[in-house]
Amino acid sequence: MGWNSANRIFDPVARALQETNADDATKRKVLGGLIGELQDGDWDTEDESLEDFLDDPAIVKAFADKNVHLSDRRCCRAEHAKDPAAYLLALRHEDVSEDEMAQAIDAYAHHLATRIRSTRDETRGATQASKVTDYAADLIDPKVP
Repeated sequence: MGWNSANRIFDPVARALQETNADDATKRKVLGGLIGELQDGDWDTEDESLEDFLDDPAIVKAFADKNVHLSDRRCCRAEHAKDPAAYLLALRHEDVSEDEMAQAIDAYAHHLATRIRSTRDETRGATQASKVTDYAADLIDPKVP
């Protein structure tokens, strides 16, 4: 049998840690322990509490430490930072705001620009400017082997 009332225990504790400006390590340790204990009590709505605290990376990490994720993985921003294209695809969800989508697109554009700039020295000696353009195009839309 599930235990929905655990949200009424977890949420106030998490809010209190935020309101007292607890550091991230403290939030992660305290809430990680609480999450584990509530899970032992058959907490089956952890994702609802996670959804309420997506704006706090330390709390999201505390949930991730206990293998709690949203079904669309929006909670895993650090993981998505490694693969911005996957992050954009994960944002295709009705609960994602236009601002969050715009931020993700900006981050992806920055990621591409950084990769292009990091190869600038490799292409500097090229006699054709098209090599740079081709490389940029391959980054934006990789060729399928």
